Amino acid sequence: MSRTRRTLRWAAAASAVALTATGCNLVGSSEDDSGNDDASGENVTITVALVPDPPGASEFYRAQFDQFEEENPGITVEVVENPSDQQLNAVELMFQQGDPPDVFRAQADGFDRMYERGWTHSLEEFVTDEFIDRFPEGTMNPATSGLHRDGELYTLPLVTGKWDVRVLIYNEAVLRENGFDAPPETWGELEEMATTITQNGGGSVFGYAPTDGKAIAVEILAQTAAPSSVVSDGIDFRTGQPATASPGLVEAVELHRRMQANGAMVTGWESWDGARAFTEFAAGTIAMYPSAPWHVAEVRKLNPEIEMGIAPLPVPDDGRGGYTPMKQSFQPIWSMSAETENPEQSWAVMDFLASEDFHRAYYEEFGTLTAVESAWEDQAAENPDQSAILAAAEEGMRLVPNPILTGGGGAAILQARAQRPELKHTDAAVDAIINNKPFQPIAEALDAQIQAFLDGEVAAGTGTLDDITFPDWDPLENFTPEQ
Repeated sequence: MSRTRRTLRWAAAASAVALTATGCNLVGSSEDDSGNDDASGENVTITVALVPDPPGASEFYRAQFDQFEEENPGITVEVVENPSDQQLNAVELMFQQGDPPDVFRAQADGFDRMYERGWTHSLEEFVTDEFIDRFPEGTMNPATSGLHRDGELYTLPLVTGKWDVRVLIYNEAVLRENGFDAPPETWGELEEMATTITQNGGGSVFGYAPTDGKAIAVEILAQTAAPSSVVSDGIDFRTGQPATASPGLVEAVELHRRMQANGAMVTGWESWDGARAFTEFAAGTIAMYPSAPWHVAEVRKLNPEIEMGIAPLPVPDDGRGGYTPMKQSFQPIWSMSAETENPEQSWAVMDFLASEDFHRAYYEEFGTLTAVESAWEDQAAENPDQSAILAAAEEGMRLVPNPILTGGGGAAILQARAQRPELKHTDAAVDAIINNKPFQPIAEALDAQIQAFLDGEVAAGTGTLDDITFPDWDPLENFTPEQ
């Protein structure tokens, strides 16, 4: 079967134990069959649409599904690969053309795009106590798991919610050579250190990078200065009002604008993709940058000898105003198509993707702290990098309100908001940084647009402002659903 995207058919090659809902192989085989037929003599092909990242993921998934096929000889796994920025659109097109995948990756808010279209299959009929017990106690609570909708399980995770933490990665040797014995704890120290290191670097070493061409570092740092909903949606969930012009978010942009104007940031960052930061850092050309934790393992692969430090994010000089958000215990990743003709075999594949064996293999390959913590917790405790990441998560993350999980009007408003990316600060912030424009008036204009959007959604009956308002929420404390 041909695909417009890169497609791989993987044949069985090695043996492993694939966990299924019943704890045994889904289909049987006999000495007389071909080793690739189910009990009726018919092979079932399950199509899995995924994103081949991090680097090396294509080969990793191939090896893992080879193992799965060996233990489930009646199932062939066909993989459709799409780049991360094309995955959702590609999967939607497959549904629209009447040829959807059986299992697909729809990460974070992308899952709700699929759920709202009725394209996801409830997993409740397959779930057992043994399956739930794989995950840390309490994380499969339907109110906070991030995987349930209307009380039913619809999607499965890959990484722990702690993996959403953001950290400051820094080169200890470069800091030491420039007279600094510790990473910055405040934005002021960050700016001072970045400026000094760049001035001393002679064009070959720079003090700071804003992570990628979208200056994602603005959002990462702003989470320490403003309620997380302001950073993600431009709305303060304490009031239900637009708040892009909040002082914390504005100052995060202004910090980067100053460093750009002063030449303290690495040149050419505007064209960087998601891999360039850890590549440059591993080469020793940048001293520090805010990052997702998976960059740490990539740096180690490229330069095992680098003196890399991992620290909690620096906070505004006048004190913390928010935390990196934990919107739920897990991010959605794997979903089953509502149109699959083989739900039991599709579940067997999904169950394998949520097994301790698979999660251990993923951890060992990529260094990612996965959702099944028993697969890695002993090893992580002995790994300085991962211990530092977990410590940063403990210090720098807090549970926040998430209207998506409550359903109803709040979820509908935020889903409509997600379809309006121009209302988010990202592109406007990059323009302000590059072209040295004050961000305050730009933020105020964005807030006016967000207000018009909210007024329109309320008038259309999508929801009410009460649906996205949590007046008792303190951004410096963990939010609980009882509030």
